[in-house]
Amino acid sequence: MRIAILESIVMPAGHEVEFDRILVEELRKQGHEPVFFVPEHFPFKLDYHCAVEYLTGGEAISYAGAGRLKRLWLSFQRERRRLAWFNSACRKAEQGRCDAIVVPTNSWRVMRSVRNSAIKNSPVPVLFLFHGIMPKDRARFCDGVKSLRSYSNIHLGALGLQTSFPELADCPNFHTVMAPVYVPFDLPVTPEFHVHDPLRLGFFGQYRREKNLDFFLQAFAKATFTNPVELVVQGATVTQADSDDFERLRREYASHDNIHFLHKNLLGIEWQKELMDIDVLLLPYGAERYRYQPSAMLFTAIGYYKPVLQSPEMNPEILSEFKIGEAVKLDSVDVFSKQLEHFVNTFPQKAEEYRQGLMGANEKYGQDKLIQRIVGILSRKS
Repeated sequence: MRIAILESIVMPAGHEVEFDRILVEELRKQGHEPVFFVPEHFPFKLDYHCAVEYLTGGEAISYAGAGRLKRLWLSFQRERRRLAWFNSACRKAEQGRCDAIVVPTNSWRVMRSVRNSAIKNSPVPVLFLFHGIMPKDRARFCDGVKSLRSYSNIHLGALGLQTSFPELADCPNFHTVMAPVYVPFDLPVTPEFHVHDPLRLGFFGQYRREKNLDFFLQAFAKATFTNPVELVVQGATVTQADSDDFERLRREYASHDNIHFLHKNLLGIEWQKELMDIDVLLLPYGAERYRYQPSAMLFTAIGYYKPVLQSPEMNPEILSEFKIGEAVKLDSVDVFSKQLEHFVNTFPQKAEEYRQGLMGANEKYGQDKLIQRIVGILSRKS
C-alpha cells in the first residue's frame, strides 16, 4: 500500500517528529510505501527519505510563543487552513496518489473539520489518531466519532492504553490502538539494558514547569547516595517563560558537580546518543493528563531499555504489569528524596528484575504491532 502521512503540525522537537519516524520506518519494513502530504513550505525537522507531496491551502501554523489572544486568532486561521488541506488531500486520493491516509496527531476538534470538508467522502481509508482521551473531552470525542460513523472510509483511533469505550460499541469506525515504544533508529546499536559507573540518571524532554523539575532537583540535592550517581537535565523549551525558568534552575544548582544541564532541542541522532548514554530516566511529572495520554518519554524509556522513576499517575497500567522501575510519591521533598535514595541505593540488587520487565514491555508495545494494527484498520480489518 502507498500510505500518505498527512502532517500539518509544526513540531519544535522530540516525540511528534519521532512518531512520524516510526510510521515511516515500520511501514517500509512491512512492505508499504510511505509518502508525506504536508502544507506548502512545511518545515521538516528530519529528512525521512521518502516522497513529499504538498497540499494547497496555505502554510502550517505554529503556536510557539503566541499569547492568549494571538493563539485564538491562529486557531481560527488554522481551522480554515485545515479544511483546505483536507480538501487537497482528498483530491490527491481521487487522483490515485495514495491507497490510504494516516493523520498522526489530532484533538477531538479535528472531527468538525472532517465533517465540513471533502475528506469525509474520501475514496481511500483515512485514519485519524488521537493520543489519549481526557475525561473532560470524552463526551465531545464520542459525539464526534458518532457523527462520522456513516462515512465508511473515515476511521478514528484512540492511541494509548485506554481500551474501554462502551459508548462507542456501535461505531465500526472507532478503534483502539496500542501506543508504540520509541527506539534509536540512527545508531548502529540494538538497545539493551546497560549500567554505567557512576549510575547516570537523566531528566529529558520538552521542559514545562508542570514537570516538577524544581521539586526533583531539591530532592536530589538532599539525598544521600551510597553508590556514585550523576544527573543529566536536558530541556527543550518553547515559551520564553519556560526558558527563563530552566535557566533559573541551572544557576541555582551550578555548584553541584554531579548535576549537568543541557538547554537545547535534541533531534535525531543527537537525541538518541544522549539518551543511550544514561541509565535511568526520571519522569516525576505531576500532570493528571499523563494518566490518559500515552507518555512519550515513558515509551522512550521502554524502547531504550532504561528503567524509570516516575509519578504514579503516568500510565499506571505499565508499571502494574511490568517491573520497569518505581512509582514515587510527590507529597513532599523529604518523602521524594528518601524514595530517590532507596531507588539508587538498591538499584544493583534490582537491576535484573528491571531488565526482565523492560524485555516484556518491549515485546507488548513493539512498533511492529502498531503498524500491523494501522494497516489492519486501513484494510478494513478490526
